[in-house]
Amino acid sequence: MNFNNRILIVDDNRAIHEDFIKILDIDEDNDTFDALAQELFSDYSDSDVLSGERPTYVLDHAYQGEESLNMIAQAEQANSPYSLVFMDVRMPPGWDGIETIQRIWKQYPYVEFVICTAYSDYSWEEILKKVGTTDQLMFLRKPFDVISVKQMALALTKKWNLAAQNRSYVESLEDRVAERTKELTQKIDEFEKALTEIRQLQGILPMCIYCHKIRDDENFWQRVDDYIQNHTIANISHSVCPSCYDNVMAEMLQEIRLEQEGNT
Repeated sequence: MNFNNRILIVDDNRAIHEDFIKILDIDEDNDTFDALAQELFSDYSDSDVLSGERPTYVLDHAYQGEESLNMIAQAEQANSPYSLVFMDVRMPPGWDGIETIQRIWKQYPYVEFVICTAYSDYSWEEILKKVGTTDQLMFLRKPFDVISVKQMALALTKKWNLAAQNRSYVESLEDRVAERTKELTQKIDEFEKALTEIRQLQGILPMCIYCHKIRDDENFWQRVDDYIQNHTIANISHSVCPSCYDNVMAEMLQEIRLEQEGNT
């Protein structure tokens, strides 16, 4: 699974977008990035972040809440979702940031969010009441602290990717369980069918004393081999018993030999 480094910036102020572009250009401050990566992901020795290849973020920009929802929907449909959204609170005249997050999470519940605000539009309690208690939401005060922005981008994109890997693993397990369950159900059906056929054979079968045909449940008379073929999983292989060979086959072979001798 490739590392998802797509970030969406949502703010009605274009200058804020420029600030994010400058801050998240990690090539400008490699030492800071290395220190953050080592501190945040020291437990992941095989992590992409610590492998020597610093992730570069793909930044997209929306200027209203409704626009951001449309962009996230398009990204999901293209199987290229955003792992993180930096969301402004005040974006007149449209939806504010809290309403936008609510609408997005109803359709795309795995997106990580950072709320960016310089105002006290909502208290912490009011926000939790609206969006619920979640670990997918963090707060960032304006004016931005550069290190905080870098830290959040690094930590939350990695968090999204780890969660996506876990979901993929669980889905794989569920598919395997469903496949095994289907196979087991088929085996059980075959076993129950075999038991039913055995019970049928254990009952009393009406058989003609002259031709030895068997009467089935629909009052049709069938040859024994046809009946067994239709009511069991057994396959019939025809042969000749010793008694019939002596009484029938030997006489037929004798007639054939006599006929051949008469023709010579």
